[in-house]
Amino acid sequence: MKKYCYINEKIVEEKNACISPYDLGILRGYGVFDFMCTTKDNKPFLLHDHWMRLKRSADELQLTLPINKKEFTAIVNTLIQKNPYENPAIRSVLTAGVSKNGITLPKKPTFYILIHDITKLLPKKQFYKNGASIITHEFSRDNHASKTTNYIEAIKKQKEKNRRNAIEILYLDKKNILECTTANIFIIKNNELFTPKDDILSGITRKLVIKLAKKNNISVHEQKITKKQLFDADEVFITGSAKNILPITKVDSQKIGNEKPGQLTQKIHELYFDYFNNY
Repeated sequence: MKKYCYINEKIVEEKNACISPYDLGILRGYGVFDFMCTTKDNKPFLLHDHWMRLKRSADELQLTLPINKKEFTAIVNTLIQKNPYENPAIRSVLTAGVSKNGITLPKKPTFYILIHDITKLLPKKQFYKNGASIITHEFSRDNHASKTTNYIEAIKKQKEKNRRNAIEILYLDKKNILECTTANIFIIKNNELFTPKDDILSGITRKLVIKLAKKNNISVHEQKITKKQLFDADEVFITGSAKNILPITKVDSQKIGNEKPGQLTQKIHELYFDYFNNY
């Protein structure tokens, strides 16, 4: 089974894709990325939003995307057709490129696009039915507004996360909650939504949830949220392109609500998939 990717102006077999060991993405971890899913008919979901976030992330690191949105769309659609997956996911990666001295930004970046089998990345169905657990960790990412390739802290904590049977790691900044390693977080109190606003990556699924909630007369508050407010929440869920709307019923050793996915979380889930399936 052949798999294809795009790298530096060419579509090649994934096994033949090469990146220089002198690329600043390798030497210094200097790069950004984006991750996008597709609908049931293999249509890229919210492509414009993902493209704009990738561009903003690139701008933040003083990188320039070597293609425009029209070219990006065409390449993505070609890769979807050439690869064997149903409902594939698309990962776009932009690094600084090859640097002569290993520190100066070169003029030509490295840009590649990978196609993933989304079924290998999604949480188990039981978590959507019964809820999942997350653990907390005091940490705040640099370059909050950018989706950078620096996941050192997240990777370091994976063994602990797995040992404690958690689905995600929630970052805390002293007393306030921030974001998970690959997701945003919402809490529900008295049938109102609350989500952190500052010092986070403003996720695209997060943005859609806020839009759908407001459209359906559900109050949404973007504000600071303390750890105590998290533990006192009636319901909690996390959002992300590869997680959708995932109910959280336990944080560390603390049960959330009645330790079952709540009604409003289920409603948000339904609103999201109604939008997704009719996109």
